[in-house]
Amino acid sequence: MEQAVIDILRAAFPGMEVTLEALPGGRLSGRVVWEGFSELDQVDRQNRIWEELRRKLGAEARQVGVLLTYTPDEMNAMSAA
Repeated sequence: MEQAVIDILRAAFPGMEVTLEALPGGRLSGRVVWEGFSELDQVDRQNRIWEELRRKLGAEARQVGVLLTYTPDEMNAMSAA
C-alpha cells in the first residue's frame, strides 16, 4: 500500500516529495512537499491529495491517515528553526 500511495501522488503531482511511515494498525501517515502547493491554502492542498487518493484507491484510501502538506520553502523554514 505504501508504494501505491507514493506512486499515485508522484504521478498526480510531478516533482512531489513524499515521506510515509507505517502506523500501528497498518495505517500510513506522512509528509508531502510540492512546489505547486504555494498557490493553495491547507484546505485546498488536502482536498487535492484526497481527491486523487480516493479516485485511485477507492475504499482503500481509508488506510491512509494524516498527510501534512508543505511547500519546499515552508520545509526549509521549519528546518532552519
